[in-house]
Amino acid sequence: MREDELLRELFRYFKESPRIIKGPGDDCGVLKSVPGKDILLTSDSFIEGKHFTHELLSLREVGYKAGAAALSDIAAMGGKPVAALVNLNLPERVIPRVQEIYDGLNEVFSKFCTSIVGGNVEKTDKLELHVFVMGEVIQEKAIYRDGARPGDLLAITGDLGRPQGFLTAYHKGLTKGFKWWVNDMREKFARPTPRIEEMEKIRNEIEIHAAIDISDGLGIDSYRMARASGVEMLFYAEKLPINESVKHLSSKLEIKDWFLAVESGEEYELLIAFPASEKEKLERHKLPLTIIGEVREDKPGSYIMADGMKIDLSRRGWDALK
Repeated sequence: MREDELLRELFRYFKESPRIIKGPGDDCGVLKSVPGKDILLTSDSFIEGKHFTHELLSLREVGYKAGAAALSDIAAMGGKPVAALVNLNLPERVIPRVQEIYDGLNEVFSKFCTSIVGGNVEKTDKLELHVFVMGEVIQEKAIYRDGARPGDLLAITGDLGRPQGFLTAYHKGLTKGFKWWVNDMREKFARPTPRIEEMEKIRNEIEIHAAIDISDGLGIDSYRMARASGVEMLFYAEKLPINESVKHLSSKLEIKDWFLAVESGEEYELLIAFPASEKEKLERHKLPLTIIGEVREDKPGSYIMADGMKIDLSRRGWDALK
């Protein structure tokens, strides 16, 4: 298949939008600007052998997950996605099935009214996806990771531990056959939900001082947020929202469930710091958050109280350079 033929196949995934003047097929996509909005730009890479294997994910799931990863960054800043660029490095064996990757990308982008407006394709030795997303946020209202203050409460969207739990079960040889707890963990591992809608609801009801996407794990990402804010963050193991499937695996392997929860990368949940005075609003509006800790005025760092000990979290999670 020639490049132009492949691109024509992929162009059919383009979704019309009032914001898009020109979609894929030219040198650039062209979007209409909106007064009163700031632009958000992010990118994420999904590389075969480093971020995924074909044994664990279908091509459609590879596309879905790569798109979700980039969208999660937009969610953390309190914005909404608008358009995406996708660069594909394709091995020969994948070229005939490239539509499966785009089916996954299209599935997750369509949920959040995001159009793929261009990108690039290259023939390479291994599969790589490089996804770039443009979003927008109300002018001067972007939420940063450096605004946490002493006295704030720390809360998180969703639950923790399932992606790490699935990988642990896989490496232990426990994923064969139908098992409800394996399927439950794999669902989040393969099809995470970017918390764009949740963040919109949360920020409309309470004041937020800081937020971060914990795609590398609660441990290391909370440390990054603490360092950026110049504060100490303290979490409590008994408050972590840990899924029953993770608890089942932890019991089976006789390991601590909180350990899986703080180590687990690829969660794509949001960690949020907000004033303690807003707690009543959080409860009254039934916001999709679980309070798991607090911010203190101390040497910058991230810790968890577990088993009667204060444990450093700064190295627990995914490090892209290791």
